[in-house]
Amino acid sequence: MKKFMTSLTGLLTVIALSIGLTGSASAQEESTWDRIQRTNEVRFAVFSYAPYFVKDPGTGDWGGALVEMARDVAKEMKVDLELVEVGGWSELVLAISTGKVDFAAGMQATPIRATAIDFAGPIYHIGWVTVNRPGFEAQDWADYNKPDVKIAVMTGSSDQLLLSQNAPLAQQIQFKELSQIILAVSSGRADAFTTTVLSSMIAKEKNPGLGSFENPRPRASLPGYFGIRSEIDPKFKNFLNWWAEWNNKLGHNEARMKQGMLDYSGITSIPDSVSFKE
Repeated sequence: MKKFMTSLTGLLTVIALSIGLTGSASAQEESTWDRIQRTNEVRFAVFSYAPYFVKDPGTGDWGGALVEMARDVAKEMKVDLELVEVGGWSELVLAISTGKVDFAAGMQATPIRATAIDFAGPIYHIGWVTVNRPGFEAQDWADYNKPDVKIAVMTGSSDQLLLSQNAPLAQQIQFKELSQIILAVSSGRADAFTTTVLSSMIAKEKNPGLGSFENPRPRASLPGYFGIRSEIDPKFKNFLNWWAEWNNKLGHNEARMKQGMLDYSGITSIPDSVSFKE
């Protein structure tokens, strides 16, 4: 019994020391907010994707709708903004979770992503619209939701998901690339295509052979968020949540999105029906 008690005491001591060391490491782990305050800079992910992120080839300076949002976040925090280049949308989760950047923007908060990182916002809502072939008339989802209507869509995309929800009776003609979709509609193989308001307006501007641009009702949209690290300290997330609400309520983020389209997408005008609000 004496040997047993001695062994038990030793085991409990080891466990206690392990818990203490783990607790100490957790307590010493620097939060995103504290790191930003210590270094006086916040790091934001960028890559070439107009009109969100656009790099001037001459100066190396970055512009774009989401870059302007990040600049305002840094301004409100009274810190410098460091723009960190990453490989694209597919690298954002890794860049955030490994601490390469403090935040990213324009992300959709999917359940699988939420197992690796956290989100703040939404910072805007992106609408799904349609572009018709010449001679085809449809305006609302009810007009497209017919068995004889053929709609081109990108395979495995959110476009396909929202089309299935809003016009389940329509025939889906699936393609891998937007250029194939545009060709199908302009040639009359498909009656229309659906994608985000950004992609569709750019496509319409560059392809005059397409027909009318429509914003079907009921409006179909998905929110865009800031992506951030999952952590116990809520300060950075709280700050971004309140920043998003403030800027959405005042219309600042919608203005930034529209200005980005005009400045960096070659779009000359934006229909009054286009909105980046909920």
